[in-house]
Amino acid sequence: MMTTMSRRGFLALSSGAALASTLGMIRAAIGQETIDEITWSLPTVPETLFVPHAWSTPIGVIMSLVQEGPLLFGDNLALVPGPAESWELTDPTTVVYHLRSGVTFSDGSPLTAEDVVATVKYHLSPDSGSQVASFYSSVDSVEATDPATVTFKLKSPNVQFQYWAALMAGFLFKKDQLGNDDLGTPDLLPLGTGPYKLVEFVPAERVVLEARDDYWGGKPVIKKITIVAIPDEQTRILAMQNGDIDGTFEISDMDQWKALGNVDVITGTSLEVYLLTLDQSAAPFDDIHVRKAISYAVDREGLVNALLKGNGEPATALNPPEMWAGIMPPDEVRKFYATLPAYQFDLEKAKAELKQSKYPDGFEVTVPSSNASPYQTNILQSVSENLRQIGITVKVQEVDRTQWLAGYFRHENLGMQIMAYSPDFADAANYPNLFFGSANAAKDGMNGSNFKNAEVDKALATANEKSDPKERGEALKQVFKIANEDAAVVPIFWPGSAMAIRSKYKLTGYNALWYNIPWAMRGFGPKA
Repeated sequence: MMTTMSRRGFLALSSGAALASTLGMIRAAIGQETIDEITWSLPTVPETLFVPHAWSTPIGVIMSLVQEGPLLFGDNLALVPGPAESWELTDPTTVVYHLRSGVTFSDGSPLTAEDVVATVKYHLSPDSGSQVASFYSSVDSVEATDPATVTFKLKSPNVQFQYWAALMAGFLFKKDQLGNDDLGTPDLLPLGTGPYKLVEFVPAERVVLEARDDYWGGKPVIKKITIVAIPDEQTRILAMQNGDIDGTFEISDMDQWKALGNVDVITGTSLEVYLLTLDQSAAPFDDIHVRKAISYAVDREGLVNALLKGNGEPATALNPPEMWAGIMPPDEVRKFYATLPAYQFDLEKAKAELKQSKYPDGFEVTVPSSNASPYQTNILQSVSENLRQIGITVKVQEVDRTQWLAGYFRHENLGMQIMAYSPDFADAANYPNLFFGSANAAKDGMNGSNFKNAEVDKALATANEKSDPKERGEALKQVFKIANEDAAVVPIFWPGSAMAIRSKYKLTGYNALWYNIPWAMRGFGPKA
């Protein structure tokens, strides 16, 4: 991994075959038949297109076509060159990025090291309210050491830091736009170095993008992309049937989509997890027996069958087994998970735990749910019915996704929350660092359970600073053991990933990071 491998090993990742692979991947569109226009649908379109204030999968689907980080994720989820043509680790806490010449924003201005530095410093500023600031927590300083070179100094070695450069969190802004309160609104659309430019934005309704002829990675196949919000899946199915849309992500009822006949359903591993967070900093969730009672009251198997139609599996821990790639194979992960404290669906055990708590007669709690999620409200309805049988009353409050997410990040009156989280990158430390790390229990952090444990923090530090897979694996095993014993979160299921596309088109680059990559550049085109 980046922070402790030799300089020679690190450079091998940033040159040669990786560069050729990236350019081939992006420029594969050249020579293909062009497509004048497609219409794509999402469950929601954000109220703002400014990623730091609306961090979610829908904004990623849109802005990954417009903005890029210095690096990109390849189709195999590995880091590959992007606007930065190379990067190197000069010592365990110094990382240097060398920008490619000829990369421009959609207004024609060149990308410079100062733009990169301004982007990072925006996230680092406590006044910015950036929802992705935690990805920069290991940064001590960042500076433009020449017009095309950016140098980071880290507080300590950190394996996960390498991924910032390809995440939504690393999407680059033009320096002159940052700091303007209108950025992300129809009055000031964000510029980017990606293959498309924004030409129209109606908040919560639609976005229109046009292909750039001057994109450094080659000319896009699709000339114009319109993205529309259709929250209800049945309405999306009807829109596809009527020819109003050409594709969509985040589908759940695959049988209905397949039944349309002129639609291909593409599935894959999502690496996603659905979970409940329970705020341990306040009553009643400061009582471990309450947390265990709720854990026993979740019918995971039933939810997988009813909602996922078998395209997924019940979650026995936070990480999907495939998230451990490079540390342990999935079968070995499942064997390890079998040794952890388990909370199989059992209402009698749930009742017994509640009776041992400070709230034996139960309590009432209101739980917000995003109205754009295909599963969140359905999960809560199932859980609330089970909890009602043991004396806990759950009131489900559907809210706008942006409103719900903003409330979560404020860390005010968190109580019980339902969270659907997709991977930022394919590393086993990603989820536990966000949901179990004490630092992420602060405002703007993902640790909605306010779970704090010194042993866990120490083990996470090892997993973040060391590159040896065995050493990292042992540290993370300790994290998961403690977290499960404490019922730090309530994992629900690990869903599979599915999308639908009109049969006359193809999309070969669909993977677990579909919302973080320029999907329309990844093998999208007419079917032969």
